[in-house]
Amino acid sequence: MGDTAPVSAQQLQVAADDYRITSADVLLCAQLRSSMVVCLYDAVGESGAMLHLRLAAPGQSRDPNLTDNTLSGNLSLLTRALRELSAADPRTQHWQARLVAQSEDHDTARARCEGLQAFIGEFLKDAGIRLVSAVAHLEAQVSVQFRPAMGQVQTLTDGSSGAS
Repeated sequence: MGDTAPVSAQQLQVAADDYRITSADVLLCAQLRSSMVVCLYDAVGESGAMLHLRLAAPGQSRDPNLTDNTLSGNLSLLTRALRELSAADPRTQHWQARLVAQSEDHDTARARCEGLQAFIGEFLKDAGIRLVSAVAHLEAQVSVQFRPAMGQVQTLTDGSSGAS
């Protein structure tokens, strides 16, 4: 069947500043706009989660500094999701993560994106979660489909697709 999920899989949207945790075989989907998804999954089991984090407050993508509010909001969401994910499947020991971001195509927005990806990567490492990949897209239209049960991430960008 390749790297794509079956058409019959249920699709659940994940809005910015939100997350979904699942142990069912579903597709978690997000539209990225100056934002990033953290796709968490167990390399052995079928549990996983998608977190949709903002890179910047609307209209502030040219500011190279991560604001305290954006960063603290993202950390709070990530901490809460990891706690709930651990409680939902306490025996899981092989957590992995994939990061996918969409950034505006100018220097300060790219620097903000790279900084947040690096910060989240270190946070995950400290939590014992292996970071498998971190990708940033500059295309205006980026959507992500994540199938936690298989650890598959598919990114659709302006007419092209990529699976990992």
